[in-house]
Amino acid sequence: MRVEFPQDFGLLVPVLMSLLSLRLFRLASRTRQVPEALVGAYFLMAPFGISLAIRVDRFAPELAPWARAGANALFTLSGVALLLFAWIVFRRDAVWARALAWGGSIGVLALWLAGFPLGAYQTGANFFLLLPVYASYLWVFLESLRYHALLRRRLRIGLADPVVTNRFLLFAIWTGGVVAITLLGLVGALAQLQAGTFRDGGGLGDPVLLGITRLLSLPIAVSIWLTFLAPRRYHAWLCRNAGSPGLAGG
Repeated sequence: MRVEFPQDFGLLVPVLMSLLSLRLFRLASRTRQVPEALVGAYFLMAPFGISLAIRVDRFAPELAPWARAGANALFTLSGVALLLFAWIVFRRDAVWARALAWGGSIGVLALWLAGFPLGAYQTGANFFLLLPVYASYLWVFLESLRYHALLRRRLRIGLADPVVTNRFLLFAIWTGGVVAITLLGLVGALAQLQAGTFRDGGGLGDPVLLGITRLLSLPIAVSIWLTFLAPRRYHAWLCRNAGSPGLAGG
């Protein structure tokens, strides 16, 4: 695959996200907590999946199907990570959520495998195999919004931690941004199909939509930073505004 500058400065994003993943993996190893490992897996795989999907045309023709399959594999595995995360964090005791998480995971993995005998990786049509995977983003987004609203009501009467309450808001912001980018990619892909100009990467391969995506990446990046790497003064500010000075040192 050829490398092009300055277009490929965007490859810094998956590299930086992989560093965050390593931090989350170390935290998971210390705390023995699964959610941190699942989010770390998502941040490791999804950005590289995007970068690979929009660069398939740079591969030799005989390697392009493998590049498409590889990009779909990264998206699929990151979707599995979010499905399991949504179940464990938000609906651990719900039978339907466990069934959705495990059944959905098996389903999207089977769909990825089905792409080979279907010949989906021979063309850019493999993009549409990922539609069920994108539902995992929407699930985490909606659950984050729901939890934030619930904790916000409790915060008013002093029964919730302002830092935890804000963390669910930040989760909703960055997952909402991912949902918005996904919808843009889908709308762009459908428009390309109608115009007969469909190509690898779907709508995200379009320069205009790619530019919008990069604009959306700013609030996504800030919210991810404040979720996982926020400075102490940010937490102290949240606690002061909530009237909880005793939590500022946490």
